[in-house]
Formats: sequence, C-alpha cells, structure tokens
Amino acid sequence: MDSALRDSELPADLSPLAWVQEELRRSLEAVHKTLRRMVRDGNDNRVTAFGSDAQPSVPLQQAAAQLHQVSGVLSLVGLPAGAAVLRAAEAAVARLAERPLEVDSGTVDLIERADFALLAYVARLLAGSKTSALALYPSYRALQELNRAERIHPADLWPYDFAWRSIAVEPGVLPRSPEAVRAPFEAALLRHMREPSSAHAANLSGLCAGLAAALPAGQGRTLWQLAAAVFEGQALKLLRSDAYAKRLGSKLLHELRLIGASGRSEQDDPQRERLAQDLLFFCAQCRLTQGAGPRLTAVHEAYRLTDEHGGDYEDASLGSIDPAWVFQAKRRVMAAKESWSSAAEGDQHRLTSLDEQFAGLAESLTRLFPSGEVLAQTLQRAVVATLRSRSTPPPALAMEIATSLLYVEAALEDAAFDQPEQADR
Repeated sequence: MDSALRDSELPADLSPLAWVQEELRRSLEAVHKTLRRMVRDGNDNRVTAFGSDAQPSVPLQQAAAQLHQVSGVLSLVGLPAGAAVLRAAEAAVARLAERPLEVDSGTVDLIERADFALLAYVARLLAGSKTSALALYPSYRALQELNRAERIHPADLWPYDFAWRSIAVEPGVLPRSPEAVRAPFEAALLRHMREPSSAHAANLSGLCAGLAAALPAGQGRTLWQLAAAVFEGQALKLLRSDAYAKRLGSKLLHELRLIGASGRSEQDDPQRERLAQDLLFFCAQCRLTQGAGPRLTAVHEAYRLTDEHGGDYEDASLGSIDPAWVFQAKRRVMAAKESWSSAAEGDQHRLTSLDEQFAGLAESLTRLFPSGEVLAQTLQRAVVATLRSRSTPPPALAMEIATSLLYVEAALEDAAFDQPEQADR
C-alpha cells in the first residue's frame, strides 16, 4: 500500500505512529539480532571472551541505548503504554549488558515476545482496531518480573490521565466515622480475602460508602467513594477478585488508619493518588449493565468512563507471532495474487510458478492462522487442478481464489490471526 495514501486515510492522531512504525520494527530487529548473537556464541565462548569476571558487554549496552531511543519516540507520538514496555525491555537488556554470562535463550525469548507484542499492537492500531493498551500487560509483566520491579500493575499501562474529581454523594447513606468503620472494615476485609463472596464485597462497599459520607468534600471522600464502587463491582460480579484487586484491601486499610493523622495534608500525597488511580482503573474494568449499582454509576459519570477504558489485562494473545513471518506472508500473498491474476487472464507462462508460490503461501497460512491449514490445502488443490488442466481456470474458480487472497491480505494488514469466524470463512 502506498505510504502517503495510507497516512492520509489514518486519523490525525495515528499518522505520527505510522511514520515511525518501520523505524520501530528495524530497531527492535537489530536488538534481537544482538541478543541472538550472544546466545549463539554460547556460554563457553562468552567465558573465553569475557572471563569468569565478565566485563559489561558493549553490544548489549548499545542495544539498551537503542531501546531507550525508540521508547522516547513512542512517547513523542502518543503511545505511553508502548513506551513503558520498551523501557522495561531496556532495563532487562541493560541488566544483561552488566552480566553477559546470564544471557540465555529463555530470557531472549521473553524480551522478543514482548517486542513482538508491541509491534502487533501498533499494527492493529494502524489497521483501525480498537485494541486496548492493556493487551500489552502480560508481556510488560514478564519483563518487570525479570527486572525484579517493586511495582507491577496493569494500571501502569492504562491510558487515562487521572485527576481528583468530585463524585456525587449517594443519597440515603448513613455517615460513619473512621473510628466506627475501622474494626468492622478490618474484619470484613479479612473474611473477603479468605473467601471472596458477593456478600462480603457488598458489606465492604457499604462501609466505604458510609465513611465517604462522613468525610468533607475533597480527596479523602473521593478515594473512599472509588473504593465503595470497586467493592460494589465485585459484589455484582462485574470484576474478578484477583491478586491485584485483593492488594487494594491492605492499602485501603493502611489509608483508613491514617485518616486524621496529624501533619497529613490533603495535597501532594503520591501514595494516595496512586491508590485512587488504581481504584479508578478497576472501576473502568466494570462495564455498566442494566441495573448496575449507584456507586459504580456515579464514578463512571464523574470520570466519563466508557467501555473503551476497559480491557482484558490477562489476554496474552499478542506477541506469539514473529513480525518477520507476517512481512514474509504479505510478500507471498502479493506474488500469488499477481501470478493468479495473470493465469486467470490466460498467461500460460505464469502457470509454471503457481505451484511454488502457493506452496510458500500455504506455509505462511499454516504458521500464522489457527485454521490456516484448511485454506492452504484448498488453495493448493485449486492450483494443482489448474496446472493439470493446462488451461485458464474457470471464471468461478478464478474469482473464488482471488477473493480468498484478498481476504488473507486484509487479515494480514489488520493483524487479525485469531478471529473466531476465520475457520468458516
């Protein structure tokens, strides 16, 4: 596709990303080659080269610097989640540069998969897909675990500019002082962590709502209104009770103990703001349905949350496919289209290359698509039948093959490799 035409068809905010996509791909490919070269050299060779007290690896330091550069580029073009993934990859490569003897294929596979996930995410965005940035989280988490990061949380990739906002006070809620809430909150939280249930979550939501009603307008009230909404989401089974959600409880308990502490200011408390943002993140994961609770509804209205602010942060589908395979498949589709079009028009000279070209395309289809083998075999049978007939393919067959190739081409452009309807198509 002509790059100028493609850029003109993109929304204004994606055009800069389109311009840097190829630079991003080349930079990551260069980093991967450096890492693979280190693995290929083998541990024994690295001991010989660096000694048992290995000196920092200059090639890996250069690779880390390259990752730093492209992460800055992604920040500039408005892709902060992608930049965060690359910063995590940079930290991992920088650590390996200091300890080159620790480079192994498993670590390199992990870094490559994260980069592949980022490239697939960018491709989907440019194809018009509304893929959530949270789809990058499994790869980001793996990198941060490798880096032994202190905080690893899906909200770190959430593209929402947080600010404190006033949330409508729920009518009819009985105000409860912090002193009256502490003991029952701690007991209810312990029960909920031991055995999560809708009843326990509903109890916690009510306690948080009562506390919020007793606090003056400000950050403290907003924080506890957000907490009430999160527990309401759990009570309504709109939110999974996973490890991230469970950690909120201990942080809220700590916050509850600090209410009214001397010398504590309402302003400039990064820990409280981080907690509030995490709470809002989980509120956004709760999609409002008919009959959704009033506390979640109030938060969604105050922060203008929509379904697009949610996403599945446990979806690990991105990153399983090497972008080089996709690039190769695109070239094979283009070559197959040209040859088939010429053969359908009666060009006998192009018939001889059909078998080889469609064999290559079949390999790509089988590798990239879960149901690709079915289409690959069908296309190859059509080509074999055409070659045996030594004549122009019938119009109906010619059109069917051409349509199939166009469909594959569109799927490759959209990076859509795991759509449920593909098997039927």
